[in-house]
Amino acid sequence: MRMKIDTKLIKAMTWAALLAASQLPAIAASQVLASIGAMQVTSDELNAAIASSPFSTQFAAMNEDDQAGLRGDMLRRLVASRLLTLEAQRLGLDKSSDYRQDIENFRLGLVYRHYMDKLRERIVVPPDTLAEMKQQMKGDADGLAAAKAAYISNQYKLLKQTTLENLKNQDHVVLHEERIKPGIKPDTVLMEGKSFHIKYADIVNPREHSTLPNPEWIKEQLYKRGELLLIANAADKLGVDVSGKLKQYQKERLPALMLETKTREWISSEKTLHDWFDKHPEVATIPERRHIGQLVVATRKEAEALRARILKGESLFTLAGQYSIDPLGRKQNGDIGWLVAGRGMPELDRASAKLEDGKVSDVIETRAGFHLLTVLERQPMSRKTYAGVRDRIAQLIINEKLPPYLGDLERRYKVSWNVIQARDDSAQKVLKQ
Repeated sequence: MRMKIDTKLIKAMTWAALLAASQLPAIAASQVLASIGAMQVTSDELNAAIASSPFSTQFAAMNEDDQAGLRGDMLRRLVASRLLTLEAQRLGLDKSSDYRQDIENFRLGLVYRHYMDKLRERIVVPPDTLAEMKQQMKGDADGLAAAKAAYISNQYKLLKQTTLENLKNQDHVVLHEERIKPGIKPDTVLMEGKSFHIKYADIVNPREHSTLPNPEWIKEQLYKRGELLLIANAADKLGVDVSGKLKQYQKERLPALMLETKTREWISSEKTLHDWFDKHPEVATIPERRHIGQLVVATRKEAEALRARILKGESLFTLAGQYSIDPLGRKQNGDIGWLVAGRGMPELDRASAKLEDGKVSDVIETRAGFHLLTVLERQPMSRKTYAGVRDRIAQLIINEKLPPYLGDLERRYKVSWNVIQARDDSAQKVLKQ
């Protein structure tokens, strides 16, 4: 039995989804930033990637160096996506049955959602029913909105059920639930109609289920698949066009499939994960965490004076809100949250490690100023089991294997990094960091 690959983990490692239609203004005209074989990455695509990233709302407030760094990182991610696409095409993954089935399933999902959305749009609250709702709610706008939503939801369920029954009758759908039993073959037909048929292998992956799963679960998957195919067929007859979204998905899916393929090679069995865990037991260690309060000022003299006031009974947090030169700390009245032992400024980490909870520290000097600390509470160091860190181990193995693999692809496909012209024409920046 093959080891099951966590597709969510794989998706977290792919970057093709950074592409989007929106853009951030940065470069005067679209330019080619990188060439990867016959493929390219343009400045328009880079701007779109930044606009669709979690950093988009912060980008304008970043300084020039941080913006350039983010652009360089995004560009490398887009180039990586192109490299994975080219390698997938070289290996013929774009012609594989798994890929074609994946694309077809996505298409079916798109037309299904389009059809059902249109079905829901047909439902309106009748005037007399709406008037009755308004009378009952007596000016309660939220209550009225909830009542309308409940009405539409109930009517949608009824309309959906009626629509499905009509489509099943039109297609002369026949179920063969009696065939769901031990010894069932992958090509056993479980549901069929004029326009489709569903085999056991269409709903149960034999590579993941060497024995017959729960029959009720199989029936549930069968009904879902039948509903999907019936609705999609009806949508196709209406000429629903999802080609734009489908093309975008194809562009994203191929590099992800390439990475999934490599991951199965890098993590060929559960033993691979166990062996890595045995060599790196520290991965299961959860360091001590400390809830820290801090006050930081510019001079030792001021810090000593404030410490004396705290020892006499004043609150470090109240004083931090008044005097701290750390903007965020001052805004939060000195509560800087939970810090992980071993991280952050070494001077502060060492001091908090030996500081008794609830006490104020001596004055600690760092490059940021002169600090007073207190530890509100701690969570002691602990260890997770292998099962608790399994996904993280897989992630770390991918992190080890991916950079050299991309380096090999970069040499194979001869990546060229270009210099781009800034919008104000006053400087040029090389986006390759």
